Amino acid sequence: MEYLLLALAGGGGLAWLWVRLRARRTRGRDRARALIQVRKLCDEDIAVLGEELRRLDTESTLHPLDDAAQADHQTAMDAYGSAQREVGRITDAVEISKVTDTLSTGGYSLACVQARVAGRPRPVLRVPCFFNPQHGPSVMDMAFTPSGHGTRKVPACAMDVARLRAGEKPDVRMVEVGGRRVPYFEAGAGFTPYGAGYFMGQIAAATLFVIPASWAGEGGLRQDGSAFNPQGVRSDGMFG
Repeated sequence: MEYLLLALAGGGGLAWLWVRLRARRTRGRDRARALIQVRKLCDEDIAVLGEELRRLDTESTLHPLDDAAQADHQTAMDAYGSAQREVGRITDAVEISKVTDTLSTGGYSLACVQARVAGRPRPVLRVPCFFNPQHGPSVMDMAFTPSGHGTRKVPACAMDVARLRAGEKPDVRMVEVGGRRVPYFEAGAGFTPYGAGYFMGQIAAATLFVIPASWAGEGGLRQDGSAFNPQGVRSDGMFG
């Protein structure tokens, strides 16, 4: 009887160990997959910033930059180089916010130079467009209604503001998950760190990255009742 009990106990211990090892391997695969996904997004964002900078270099030969524009241009170049270096050092998806924070700085500085070259005022410092951070800095907040989560406002670029006002859908960044293409902010919690660097912190990104989502017109409040002012700063400082 004792041998039987020992055998059962040993078998139970081995089963428990096997379950633990299997769960650990699964978590490891999930982390590796999440890292690949968010690194791919960042690589694409870095490439877009690089293309815009090269285009700007061509334009600046026709319209020389003044000292202020040159300073913004250097900031954008520094951010581009830093993001290239940082993305290769990331070993966990949760660290990717370091790269997107750097890209956010580069994108705003680039927009400042572009405005100066075009003879426009320097844009107000704002977070990137929520629908696709590659669009550059947002210009105002537009209402966004995730199904079952209430209406909240999200930062949008000028083109997406125009689309929404015309009753059209914004130009959303799409990613492939499980063989389907979905908006990046509906792709699961693994993508939240990607948004955290762009949208001022983990709480903001976690609030915006929801499943599923639809779009609405301007106006409205978040489900928690917090309001947004026209400049895109939520009353509790979400984008502040």
